[in-house]
Amino acid sequence: MIRSDMALLQVEGLTVRRGTRTILDNLDLTVESGECVILTGENGSGKSTLIESVTGILPIQSGSVDIVQPFGLTLQSGGINRDEVVGERLTMTANCAGVADSEDLLSEWSLQHRSQDLVCHLSGGLYRRLAVLQGLMPAYGSENRICILDEPSEGLDENAVNTLVTQISALRSRGNAFLIATHDSRLHECATRLIDLDEGNSENATPITTSQEAPMLPNITPHLALSKWSSNLDRRTMWPLLSRGMPLIASCLILYAILGESFGSLMLIPAFLASVPSFSSLHHAKDARSGDWLLAMGGRLFAIDPVSALLILFAPLLTVSIFGTTDGIGPLYYWLMVGLPFIGIYLASGAIDELANKMPRSQAQFIPLLKLVLIWPFLITSNSVEQCYTNALCEDLSMSILFATSIPLIIAFGLPILHPRTASN
Repeated sequence: MIRSDMALLQVEGLTVRRGTRTILDNLDLTVESGECVILTGENGSGKSTLIESVTGILPIQSGSVDIVQPFGLTLQSGGINRDEVVGERLTMTANCAGVADSEDLLSEWSLQHRSQDLVCHLSGGLYRRLAVLQGLMPAYGSENRICILDEPSEGLDENAVNTLVTQISALRSRGNAFLIATHDSRLHECATRLIDLDEGNSENATPITTSQEAPMLPNITPHLALSKWSSNLDRRTMWPLLSRGMPLIASCLILYAILGESFGSLMLIPAFLASVPSFSSLHHAKDARSGDWLLAMGGRLFAIDPVSALLILFAPLLTVSIFGTTDGIGPLYYWLMVGLPFIGIYLASGAIDELANKMPRSQAQFIPLLKLVLIWPFLITSNSVEQCYTNALCEDLSMSILFATSIPLIIAFGLPILHPRTASN
């Protein structure tokens, strides 16, 4: 489908089912530059379903969606991890949107005095202000962006609602568009169109004008926004240490008690145990639907965490320090070579968890069984280590290690290709 020059969102023949019920059936929708389309209807009419379908959170059964990137998104509830700091969240949101952060935006929404506070310490109203602000972020930095807001005024006081109405009108004047699902009639004054999903019709409305200008922020290139987001939370919650460090330490203590000269490769078991647990970013993403928001932004739900990577490489390093060197192979080279399969296992484990996170619960429950395949590269690696140290058969070490590394990497990069985002593009 080719989007027209003025269309920022174009939906054709959209059909979405939840279970056996069809929520949206062959729906067509176009939102053009400068428009504000308001979705109305009773609870269950499909307003949130439409928003989450066009943003890639929910899978669609048929139809096509073409949406300009990047877009803004405010979910009906949640979307922000409660262990985040307000200022950090705004910075990450700005990076995802391709714009620079600005203290002026916090002031605009009366959040400047809470910039260093944890999100969990915000009141419900302030939390909602932050969620709305991140949904408007792309429009602050550029023209011809679309912001998709699900019940944005829910939980806002009168002053915040007035700010929202004023900002929508000012941002529309620069060619930005809005798709808003709401029961709040106060937002209808922003509308250029009202669409009642109960009746399937639309009604023209007179747009409002305002002399107030919304702040314009300079564009920046998004750079490792998800990795920074997850790392900040890791430092605050110590999740990598708990999820990978503890099984690694426990297995090392057990092996210390049972290790004999003929069981040198057993020292690699801690690396395997440390590489298999879920990615910390997936753990963070489960809080307050923050993962859904990140998924809609096009971000992978996992990213390499340097703390976990160092913990995973600890066991090969320990192996080298205990067994020393083998003729023709330096300890650093050996350590790096042996560590590669476990980094691959780490990436593959994350891809499997991400796949399970995307799929319906009924289908996802069996996906973790794919991790059993990761035992194969571990066995290849441990057997190569055993042969190298016990029989001095190190000539084929590099080839065995590279083969063992390729297996999890094929899984890590193949699963996203085989199961891409189903609700967009």
